[in-house]
Amino acid sequence: MYSRKRAGHMPETHKSQRELLDEITRLESRIAQLEQRSPAVRDDDEDWPRKYHFFESFINELIEPLIVIDTNYKVKYANKAAYQISGESFFDKEKDIACHKLLFNSETKCNEKGQSCLLQKVIQEGRHATIDYIIPLANGEEIVYEILGSPICGPNGNLVGIVSTIRDVTQQRYEQKMLENGHDFLEMRVQDRMSELIDLNQALRQEIKQRQDTEQKLRWAKEQAELLYQLSPCAIFTVDLDRYVTSWNKRTEEITGYSHDEIKGRKCFIFCSQPCMLLSEEIEKPILRHECTMRTKDGRKLYILKNSDFLRDPNGNVIGGIESFEDITQLKQMDMMLRTERDKIQGMIAATKQGLHILNSNYEIEFQNDVLKNIFGDQIGAKCYHVYKQRDEPCPNCRMHNVIKNNQIEHADDILFQGRHYSQSYAPFKDTDGQTKCLVLLRDITVEKGNRVKTLRTAQLASIGELAAGVAHEINNPINGIINYAQIIMDDTEANDPRTVLLARLISEGERVADIVSKLLAFARQREDEKEAYGKIDLKNVLEDSFSLFEHQFLKDGIITRICFPENIPTLRIHPHQLQQVFVNLLSNARHALNDRYKGANPNKILEISTSLVEGDKGSQVKIAFTDHGTGVDKEIINMVFNPFFSTKKPGEGTGLGLSISQSIIQSFQGQIALESEAGEYTRVTIELPVPME
Repeated sequence: MYSRKRAGHMPETHKSQRELLDEITRLESRIAQLEQRSPAVRDDDEDWPRKYHFFESFINELIEPLIVIDTNYKVKYANKAAYQISGESFFDKEKDIACHKLLFNSETKCNEKGQSCLLQKVIQEGRHATIDYIIPLANGEEIVYEILGSPICGPNGNLVGIVSTIRDVTQQRYEQKMLENGHDFLEMRVQDRMSELIDLNQALRQEIKQRQDTEQKLRWAKEQAELLYQLSPCAIFTVDLDRYVTSWNKRTEEITGYSHDEIKGRKCFIFCSQPCMLLSEEIEKPILRHECTMRTKDGRKLYILKNSDFLRDPNGNVIGGIESFEDITQLKQMDMMLRTERDKIQGMIAATKQGLHILNSNYEIEFQNDVLKNIFGDQIGAKCYHVYKQRDEPCPNCRMHNVIKNNQIEHADDILFQGRHYSQSYAPFKDTDGQTKCLVLLRDITVEKGNRVKTLRTAQLASIGELAAGVAHEINNPINGIINYAQIIMDDTEANDPRTVLLARLISEGERVADIVSKLLAFARQREDEKEAYGKIDLKNVLEDSFSLFEHQFLKDGIITRICFPENIPTLRIHPHQLQQVFVNLLSNARHALNDRYKGANPNKILEISTSLVEGDKGSQVKIAFTDHGTGVDKEIINMVFNPFFSTKKPGEGTGLGLSISQSIIQSFQGQIALESEAGEYTRVTIELPVPME
């Protein structure tokens, strides 16, 4: 750092370097003139000393140090200011002194201390030269001297020394440095600012370009939006907050009959036949697919499907509304016609009580009516082979594919589902999606099939009855003869004769056979006149007659029977032979269940029959319960035991009609029959028959 203080007695000057050089040049020129002047033209000798002293006085009075140095660094001449520069005044002026000693009180040459040597620089360059000599101070500051030198040449033109002036330029260098630093700082700031301005200018240009591109895109988008708005197949219009129409596209003109000029500036009430929902704050926006009506210019009523929402400004403020709609009047009419036809078809199918399925080529159920929904449940999307046949893969000979392939109607075999029988009919048709599909009609033929079996069974029973009657007549005559002959022999035999016991047993067994034949004939005569059949009957007699048909078999199988029949059981008005048929069926089922569980005699092989009189909401009821401790019925199938053709017996051992027929008979008596069971424990069938009012 340059010091702002001056060292020693260095005189202060404000002359510029140019001015000092000019002054030195003038002095050199004057000296040269004095040295080269010939004696002829010189002043007289007496005047020379005076002039020399005048010149010396002039030089000494200069405020800048001025010295003359030969080429050996020796000071040949120095003014007072030169001697004052080091702060010392005791130097011998007559004795040669080195320039560095005189000026800086240093024994070392300037170049040896790392400073520039003015003498060497002038000698090297052969012209005026300037150097800065820097003196560091103890406080870290510096003193800077500017030394100017000009060459001095001898008469032969050779360099004999230099004349130089010295001045303290510490303040100037400090100010110069400050100016340079300020200049550099300003230059840097200018560069930074210029760079910022360039960047800002570039960014501004980019932003302007982006704005131009955006404006161009917006103009294009606006043109496209306007084009779409006008060419949209949907009617679109906008309104302001007061519900005045602000825009109206061509499709709106076509539907309503109002042109843009006719409707713009008018309220939308002119064509709306219902209260406006568009700007209502009570209705949530947007409004999507709302169906309503409107009036055209010519007064026609149209059904429309519309969407509505608010229009907002860039700040989010509601400034109006926009609505689009489409005319669905024809669609509504077609939909109504289709619904009518559909309802007709569904009504016709429902009237026939037939189920309807539509199958595609992937075996999937696409449609089902309520009849099949009640039977199979919701099976939309399910595979037909799984629903109909409970299979995991398609049937080997698929009826549906055959129908689609041959384009012919086919009738398939009956299917059994949950104990019900259904006939199948397959018909091909082409659906609206262009695919050929199959229409499947399912008809519940369980009752019809049961009736056919009942008819066949009735015919069989009739034949058996006729055969039994014939056999009974054939057996009855010999039996009567045997009884009579045994009685005659017994009458002729002495009372103490051992044969009397045998004859009595023979007569008793013959009478039992005759009684069985009589009951068999009575069971076979179930087609007698109904008026005679529905008379007052003793329930105990019917039960005993039915039990007598199995009494011998029960004894043979080791079945223990327990019958409880109170005396207070009233008479009933029912068909005795039909009730006997029910009892016979229940006794047969109980015997079968007990024999399945116990192959021989067992103390738990028990059949219990109880009768009681109960009072209920429907009046007095006679309750008969048949309880066997046989195999029982699984809970998974207990609800199916009264279904026709359902049997728990092995194939060939039962028809599956016994309980179904029994249920029909009891219901014809206005009674009820129920079954409860626990697998492996017991089965109880309960019959409730109404007591007739006197």
